[in-house]
Amino acid sequence: MDSTLSERDSLVLGAVIEEFVQTAEPVGSRHLTKKCRFSVSPATVRNVMADLEETGFLSQPHTSAGRIPTDRGYRYYVDHLIQTEPVPAAERRKLRRTMAGAEAGAIADLLDSTSRALSSAAHQVGLVVAPRFEANVFRHIDFVLFREGRVLVILVSQSGVVHHRAVEAPEVRSQAELDRMAGYLNSLLEGVSLRDVKDKILDEMANEKALYDGLLAKALLLGSRVLEETQPGGELYLSDPSALLEHPEFGSVARMKAIFEAFEKKHLILKILDRASESAGSLTLIGNENPLPDLWNCSVISSSYSRRGRVLGTVGVIGPTRMNYRRIIGLVGYTARLLGEILDET
Repeated sequence: MDSTLSERDSLVLGAVIEEFVQTAEPVGSRHLTKKCRFSVSPATVRNVMADLEETGFLSQPHTSAGRIPTDRGYRYYVDHLIQTEPVPAAERRKLRRTMAGAEAGAIADLLDSTSRALSSAAHQVGLVVAPRFEANVFRHIDFVLFREGRVLVILVSQSGVVHHRAVEAPEVRSQAELDRMAGYLNSLLEGVSLRDVKDKILDEMANEKALYDGLLAKALLLGSRVLEETQPGGELYLSDPSALLEHPEFGSVARMKAIFEAFEKKHLILKILDRASESAGSLTLIGNENPLPDLWNCSVISSSYSRRGRVLGTVGVIGPTRMNYRRIIGLVGYTARLLGEILDET
């Protein structure tokens, strides 16, 4: 953990970062003194900047250039020097209009709209992690016989997430039989956490009634098979990564290629974003704090969203480390709360 900087050092560090965020150019002491109207001389500011470079908060890309923030400098800035900005009313209305315009009851459409709305507002890549399978509560299951010995399973959670799964079921003979099996499972499992559904089915399989009723036994066997073949983990909704092209950091083909390759590794990005869900709050990872090396030139800002008090997933953005943290952290947090409000209304 970084020790607390002096008031003067903090003032200079914050000024360098905010100027660099605006211009994307190394910041010199003379320019900073004029811009910020410090009560000390450019020489004093230059000495402070040199000290901040020596302690790892700033770096100098060339000997004749000004300074730029390091990951450590950004981290200190986020942790100690800023307060997040409230989202302006016009932007709040635009976000709600875009997100609430998703097809009623279609959570996939809502999450996709949220990632795109956040990307547009932040000028970064917008991300939304759908509710994890095991974090949901069972609402309904349907079975559809689409060829002999093969059944399509449609599992719906109370959060509105729909899972489709095809499973082998050679013991099933007709659609009518499947309808009765689904009816039994729906009455048995209604309101049960999907995390506990498998245990509930196993308990019922040990029940004497189920053992002596062929239909119930088949239903429980099929239900158990469905859960075994359902992979845990939320789906990732990712806006168009080309939003990053407007930032000079990604002007080179090699750097942009690395970012696009990172976005192909969705399972690793999901692991990063899961940390926000686990903490039931917000999370900012800066530069090499990201476990994915392809994102070491980026920051990830994320916040968990909830429905009726239950954490379901995460919203966030990925962009260059040179970003407006005051604004973006507040924007991501507001979008997460808004998504939860819209889900509560469904």
